[in-house]
This record gives sequence, C-alpha cells and structure tokens, in this order.
Amino acid sequence: MRGGFDDPHSFARIGELIRPSSWERPFVPKREGTTVKSLSSRSWSGIAASVTELVCDGPYFVELYYDCARLTVMLDLVGAHPEARVERSRRGPDPGNSVHHMNFAPARTAMWAMSDRTRYMRHVSFTFGDEAVRELLDEEIDSSAFVPRPLFFDQTLFQIAKLLATECDGRDASPRLYGDGLSVALLLRLAALGKATCRQPAKGGLPPHRLRLVTDYLHAHLAENVSLRELATIAQLSRSQFSRAFRASTGLSAHQWLLNARIESAKEFLLFEKLSIAEIALLTGFADQAHFSRQFGRIVGSSPSSWRRQVAS
Repeated sequence: MRGGFDDPHSFARIGELIRPSSWERPFVPKREGTTVKSLSSRSWSGIAASVTELVCDGPYFVELYYDCARLTVMLDLVGAHPEARVERSRRGPDPGNSVHHMNFAPARTAMWAMSDRTRYMRHVSFTFGDEAVRELLDEEIDSSAFVPRPLFFDQTLFQIAKLLATECDGRDASPRLYGDGLSVALLLRLAALGKATCRQPAKGGLPPHRLRLVTDYLHAHLAENVSLRELATIAQLSRSQFSRAFRASTGLSAHQWLLNARIESAKEFLLFEKLSIAEIALLTGFADQAHFSRQFGRIVGSSPSSWRRQVAS
C-alpha cells in the first residue's frame, strides 16, 4: 500500500470511531464507497464471530475502537493488503505473500486500516470481552498475553478461524459444543502467539465420579444444544481445563462424544419402524433429516435407512 497513515485525507473515510457495547453483537461499521455483499454471524460461550464480504469501489479507510478484544482474519482478498496500525504508533509487519493476514486489538485499543488498492475482501471477525476470556481460560493464561498484533499470520490460527467461519453460514448446524471447543482453541492459540505465560495445566483425566456426572448430563440432554460452560461447571473446571481432561478420560472431545452418543441413540430408535428418519433426527438433536443422514453415514458407513434394512433382515 502507498500513501499510508501519514496522509489519511487522501482516502475516502468509510468508517467511524465505533464503540460496540457488547462482544455478543457483531456489527458492520458505516461505510462509503463499498458494498457489503454478505454478512453472517454466530456466537458461542464467550466469543462471537461475523463473516463479512465486501467489494471496495475506491480507497478504503476504517477506524475502530472496541470495548472488547477483536481478532480479524482475512479469508479472501483481491488487490493489496490493507495497511493496519494500532494506536497510530504501531505499523504492522509485512505479511509477505499471505493473503490471509490477521489483526488483533485488545479491548479499548484503537485500530486503523487503509488501502487504495483493495478491491474485494472477505474476512471473519471475532469479538470477546475481558470477563469472557478470564472465565474461558481461568488461571492458565496470563492476560498480558493478549497484546496488539497488527498484520500477522499463523497457519494454526487460520485453520481454526476457517472452521468457525464455516459455522457462521448456518448451512450445517453443529452442536454448540463444537463451536465452544473451537473458541477455546482459538483463544489458547492467540495467547500462545503473544508469548503467554502458561501455568502448568493439570494433567490426567476427570475423576470417575465427575466424568459420570458429565456423561449422565449429556445423556439426559442428548437432543439439546448443550454448551461447554455447562459441562465445565459440572466438572468444576474452566472450559479449557475441562476440554483437556475430558479428552484424556475418553479419548474424544466433548463434541465428538456427544455426536457418537446421538448416533447410538438413533440406532435404538431405528429399530422401531413406526418412527420416520426425520422424527429420529429431531429426537436425537440433529438439525434435520439431511444433517442426521450425513453424520450417520460418516460415522456408521451407511445411511440410516440402509442400516435399518440391514438389521431388520
């Protein structure tokens, strides 16, 4: 990008200084000279994501100030990388040839981005509050790890961000546990990039009685959209600690365990011919028959109707 922040008046301003009141409500800044082609959003326990697709008709400039922390990951880009700066004194490093550059600003930190040669962009933005981070990570992460990071790239963080962005489109609704688990992974990775001081995490799995309480709860709420926070509260751990301990105990993430339990329950229902595939899908917590059939086929290796015929013969 040429011109830069030294001559901001050469750019058509398309944003305002904005202070969203809550991380839970992703928003689109007021823009001029751009067209928003699409916008989708979704929130989980402690984090919200919004995917925005933009066409830039001219020079791009946006100035934002958030009361919550914000991570933006570029998913697709045509033209030049927008230049980014935090607090008007930090210019981001050159992200090289990576199209998928990222920007992170902690809560109450101003950030500016501008470019005169960006033509199209699609990005996902994640917002989360200080309280949510503390609740999510408990005492494992020093909050000083979340430092400003304009224009950087990390492959692991990018892969997690893409998975969460896919969840925003709502075409294949996954259990809430899936997004909750990815949210934990996203924040842990972001903290690690900030050279976090990580206290030694507890090793080993859940005590047998707590594991039983958690699995009993999952069985009792099999068709509901259970959150990671609920399970962590039962286990009396932070969400990151619970995720690690549950996997150590079962060999599966909570989301994978729940999905398998739903499939096993569905098999029992499939033995009753009076229940349709669509009815079984709803009884076992799947969004619809198509979602149920995809997941059943992936895990079992055949469609629900084929499996039903096979066991009936």
